[in-house]
Amino acid sequence: MVDLDMNKFIAKGIIEFLAVLLGISASFWLNELSIDNQNERQRKKVLKSLQMEINEIKLYCDERKRTWRKDIDLLNVFLYNSNGSFDINSILSMTTSKIRIETFMVLYRVFDPPMNRYYSIINAGDLKYIISNRVKEKLSRLHNTSFSYVETAVEHEKQLKQSFIPFLTVNHPKIITSRENNKTTINNYSQILNDAVQNDQRLKAKFIMLKRYLESKLSILEMYIVNLEDLDSEINRALKD
Repeated sequence: MVDLDMNKFIAKGIIEFLAVLLGISASFWLNELSIDNQNERQRKKVLKSLQMEINEIKLYCDERKRTWRKDIDLLNVFLYNSNGSFDINSILSMTTSKIRIETFMVLYRVFDPPMNRYYSIINAGDLKYIISNRVKEKLSRLHNTSFSYVETAVEHEKQLKQSFIPFLTVNHPKIITSRENNKTTINNYSQILNDAVQNDQRLKAKFIMLKRYLESKLSILEMYIVNLEDLDSEINRALKD
């Protein structure tokens, strides 16, 4: 009888132990499942946030590309006269502002795409939720490597344009004063600038170098856009996984 009671006691203890162990295991499993689900929701949230930012960057790059292209087009009119004569109509088709013409000579255009979401993800440590190594790789390539290339091109343009102001002030003050003179029309101002470019090889050489810098910057921007598209495709792929 004692042995039977002892066996029942041991069996009861084993059952209770197994019940506790099973409960702990189930609780642990449910907790892990909850964490996995939470991480998955956060992963998709981070990816969709980056995707929204990519669309904003695309719009920004399109605007920069149009503006930089117009800078080059304006330069070309002054550098390469059509049939040996200055084509003022080409200028007027692009701008009627003297300030706009002066801008492509002396002011550099920054490259500052919207990247607040990306920086917020980095600072919050949410990059850990992205499990795709390809997405991480393309993020780094876009926001570090490609971005730094465009910034470097902008810096080179800035340095060249900074030399224009003292050069124009000393050698072609009429270009400076004509822009300020309200009586000087866009036609007259353009003609004054064109005459200066055609008669001063130093100024023409500066325009040629500026054109090369702008074309290089535009080419680097195109590579940036390609990397942006690659990242967008990779994020779309990751969201479907």
